[in-house]
Amino acid sequence: MSILAWRRMQKAGKNAPSPDSMALNSLKQQLLKLGSMVEESAVLARSVLAIADMEAAPQIRSSDDKIDILYHQLENSCTQLLTDKSLSQKQVCEVLSYIHCVRDLERIGDYCKELAELGERLLPSQPLPQRDAILIMLDRCRSLLALALDCVSDDDGSAGAKLQNFDDLVDADYEQLLEKMMDPIPTSAQAYEASLLLVLVLRCIERMADHAVNVSQRVARASK
Repeated sequence: MSILAWRRMQKAGKNAPSPDSMALNSLKQQLLKLGSMVEESAVLARSVLAIADMEAAPQIRSSDDKIDILYHQLENSCTQLLTDKSLSQKQVCEVLSYIHCVRDLERIGDYCKELAELGERLLPSQPLPQRDAILIMLDRCRSLLALALDCVSDDDGSAGAKLQNFDDLVDADYEQLLEKMMDPIPTSAQAYEASLLLVLVLRCIERMADHAVNVSQRVARASK
């Protein structure tokens, strides 16, 4: 979904009416490109947790390096645009929202890398306890990310309620899974370590969802 949104923005950027609008459209295209890279990392992280795909983990680490490079490029582009005195107040607000969106997306990418590392450490515990429920939680998080990127593409500040509903579901998943994993408390050392690692997995997914919601909220504020 976000890749299609990025392509729409590429096409729209060719018809931008002014240099400032062209610069903002170019920035948005790059932001959506970053989002699509993060989405791909989330898909790979799911594979590590679902089927112990250990080939996916190195791909995530390699992708994270590329995400970091684009992240710094986007930060520099935003800084340069903010020094342009010809920008309107609304355009300045857009650039500021993009800076924060870039940081949120970069953090989601970091959490994907952490999920891959945790998945590697959980290899002896495959199939994971509560695996299906964990994957549902991660899929909801991925839906949040896709919706947030659509908000960026369409400058849609009205989708906050829909994203909040998804985020509430992720929070509920988090609480329920935590309770199930610690009741009863594992007795063996291996099972206890696996439970702790899974708690970290849940925390990563919960934080990813929060950052996705942040993206939509920043777009909403900038579009007012």
